[in-house]
Amino acid sequence: MRPLDVLEYAFRDYTSNKFKTVMSSLGIIIGVMAIVVMLTLGDGLYSGVSQQFGSLELDTMIVLPQTINFQQSAPAMAAPKAPAKLTDRDLSLLLSTPGVIEVYPDITLSSATVDYKNDNRTLSISGIVPQYYAGRYASQVDKGRYLQPSDKYVVVLGSNVANGTFDKVIRTGSYITITNIYNGRSQDYVVAGIMKERNASILMGDPNTAIYMTTAGLKALSDQDTYSYIGVRADSAQDADTVAASVQDSLSRIHRNEGFSVLTQKMFADLITTAFAMIKYTLAGIGAISLVVGGIGIMNVMTLTVRERTKEIGLMKAVGATTTDVRMVFIAESAILGLFSGIGGIAIAEIMSLVVGNIVNLPMGVSMQNAIIGIVFGLAVTVIFGVYPANQAARLDPIEALRAE
Repeated sequence: MRPLDVLEYAFRDYTSNKFKTVMSSLGIIIGVMAIVVMLTLGDGLYSGVSQQFGSLELDTMIVLPQTINFQQSAPAMAAPKAPAKLTDRDLSLLLSTPGVIEVYPDITLSSATVDYKNDNRTLSISGIVPQYYAGRYASQVDKGRYLQPSDKYVVVLGSNVANGTFDKVIRTGSYITITNIYNGRSQDYVVAGIMKERNASILMGDPNTAIYMTTAGLKALSDQDTYSYIGVRADSAQDADTVAASVQDSLSRIHRNEGFSVLTQKMFADLITTAFAMIKYTLAGIGAISLVVGGIGIMNVMTLTVRERTKEIGLMKAVGATTTDVRMVFIAESAILGLFSGIGGIAIAEIMSLVVGNIVNLPMGVSMQNAIIGIVFGLAVTVIFGVYPANQAARLDPIEALRAE
């Protein structure tokens, strides 16, 4: 039989018994839908987390004055090193390191009580050196101005601090009182500027919820004179790992016996990608269970179909159809069922993904890759589970088949 004759015969069988066709395809439709929805959900979760942490600027890294080791094989008994003291000397060294184009030193006061018109909130305070930040952040001021090197008791607020953190909106020119909860020291500051809303960073936190002042202004609250961290920007995202290695080598020269770490955005991006890939394919594996169940259902239906069509198979062989022809007819029926069931499952998955995405406010939609995976799985399962009944049909003796009632 020609391939077109095989397909025509398979189509004719399905169109002649529409109810059986629909019932047989339900399991595959549900299975493909489950796989595609689970894959799409995993993609949506990753996209949502990526948006939550901003654009993941892969050209940035951070130097922390403590040892953080991502290597599980690191010696467990290694003696901990004293935290490194990051100072202006480190800034000069970093700026002279090949590939480094900017540094962002910060002295962080993690918890301080902020009072605005007798309304108190606990917020984080960042003491910065304005000349290092001005090029990148001065253009992102929404109202007022950015910090200047001569400022002392002056602050710039993140957008969320000014709009929504307190009962009343904070405007430029307003005064706030900041108290260090650890030592009780307090100081009044004038609000010089309010920043535009910006993306959060995995490494340096959410800038919208922080209060910025100069390191000189922070001395009224804290005696800390070393940096809590130093942000570093490489000349390109592609060279970030190479630059990070150079930064590590440069700092090792002056912090031989002190602990510090150089963490890149790419490290966290890779961790996120790996974690969500595991979640994504685990969810897809759970969905595949229903696809296997659907395949078993198709095998049962087609096995019964072989028995119902025993005489028809005998007639096909009597007029010249070979064993291979009969086998191909039944496998073609399985493949056609899998193809159209897969398309139906993807259509339903697209609708469900859009509905779920709107409910949980995540960017969800069936990608071409996930659609192809769904169709391939649907075809594979139906063909695999269609082989047994196809072999049964192919092995029928034509004379015995024609005698069947």
